[in-house]
Amino acid sequence: MITENEVSDLLGKELPEINLELDKLSNSSNIYKAMRCFVDYTKQLILKGNINETKLCFILAERMLIEGNNSVRNAIENVYVYSLGTFIDLADSTANRAKEIFNGLLKKEYNRQLMASGI
Repeated sequence: MITENEVSDLLGKELPEINLELDKLSNSSNIYKAMRCFVDYTKQLILKGNINETKLCFILAERMLIEGNNSVRNAIENVYVYSLGTFIDLADSTANRAKEIFNGLLKKEYNRQLMASGI
């Protein structure tokens, strides 16, 4: 099980380029700060059209959603999925390819959030 204390290390190990951003955080062990950094990193990849790296981010987020404890799952659902889903829905043509690969459990969770909000 992935705990909130392991998220920053996991992100840094799986996505070495994110370490520069994680190092800038005042408290990188804070799950919500780390998740916000992960969202921003993924958005940058989408805007650059780097679909392969974006896909790796989605796979990692889904892994944390499946294997994470309650705190990690809550952070994925409430920060990563919500922020990224909204970004992808509202983005221009740059995000079209990202829309295609934003699927599986992440898309299911985003749709659940939309239904719950009545949108």
